[in-house]
Amino acid sequence: MTSAPRTRQQQRASSESAILDAAVTLYASAGPDGVSMRDVAGSAGVTHPLVSRYFGSKGGLLGAVGDRLTAHVMAETNAVSSYGPEGFAELLRSARDDPSMTKLLIRSALGDLQPDGFPACLGGQWARSSARNDPGVDPRSRICQYAASSLLLGWLTVDGFLMAAVGLSKMSDRRRDQAMAATAAHLWTLAAAAEPRLEPRRIAAEAQSRRPPAPGDQRAHDALLASAIELFAQHGPASVSIRDVARHAHVNHGLVHRHFGSKDNLITEAIEVGVSPLLPGALAPDGFDIDEVVRVMHHDSTPAKLIARTLVDDVAIGSVRHTYPLMHALVAAAQHIPAQSRPNELADPRLAAAAAGALVGGSVIWGASLRTTIGLPNDVQTAMADLSRHLLGVVPPLGPDRDEPESV
Repeated sequence: MTSAPRTRQQQRASSESAILDAAVTLYASAGPDGVSMRDVAGSAGVTHPLVSRYFGSKGGLLGAVGDRLTAHVMAETNAVSSYGPEGFAELLRSARDDPSMTKLLIRSALGDLQPDGFPACLGGQWARSSARNDPGVDPRSRICQYAASSLLLGWLTVDGFLMAAVGLSKMSDRRRDQAMAATAAHLWTLAAAAEPRLEPRRIAAEAQSRRPPAPGDQRAHDALLASAIELFAQHGPASVSIRDVARHAHVNHGLVHRHFGSKDNLITEAIEVGVSPLLPGALAPDGFDIDEVVRVMHHDSTPAKLIARTLVDDVAIGSVRHTYPLMHALVAAAQHIPAQSRPNELADPRLAAAAAGALVGGSVIWGASLRTTIGLPNDVQTAMADLSRHLLGVVPPLGPDRDEPESV
């Protein structure tokens, strides 16, 4: 008499699991906005009404996916054996083993879903060791923990871009991840070091010149490009159509083809123009201006989010990005510095540039979540600039301005 109900319960559990598995995979690949309930039902091999019956609505399904994500992340971070190279390498390995969960986590940082328990799930045991209300944890320790987390999460988020940009594609996945794990562990140890100082100082803001009004045809081109940059950074290229861009720019969608030829060309130019505010600092006459690049990136997250969105949407970075002047300048800066000036794991200047890029990119994309978790104020850009110098082996700036208040 009791076997039938158990069978129905087992069937329901099996169907719910299949629906959740399908939702995780589809949401990770295209984002929740790009996936319908019918898409999930078809992928799970069940009827659309059954999805509604078990989860009520798309919001209910998204909540269940979020619960699975936070439980997964907490389990993985709590299982870290140590805050050293081996423990951080374990985290990277587990992230590589479950790419759908990793993509969902990245989409959470980008705002595609806001699961319960996020961002608290990010920290695991080390977040509790630097809890906001723990008076025994000094600010420098929090900054170093923030930096280690930023580097690991930044590497997972934009590693495809960084590998292409600095020429690391032929290096094995294991070696790259081990270098980043060891670097994160090194950043952790700086809490007990005297240098770099990581103290707030003034970072000057450059005045932005205004462009003159463009002629009519150029105005349409610029409006489409500005709309593409905004929409791609907010929602990702996969979820944004040419019609969406034209509608946002208040022009006829046929003009997209006239000015750009194809969506891929539009993505290429959007990335090119979107990251252009970083170039004055990267190509400064006196050499790579780390302060300026870090300041601009933290002031405007669009360049970093454009790259992250392109990667998480599985757009082949080589098809839409052909030159990497910022990262090439960073590698060139590292090549002119003796390897012994850097941490041992970053003797290769390409790895040093990639680590600095992951650190700052992670701080920009994940910063708000990490600061909430670790308990840091917003003024982290000075520390990120100093730590980037440290990873590259660059001598820090000297002078009385190091003691002036930071300007954001």
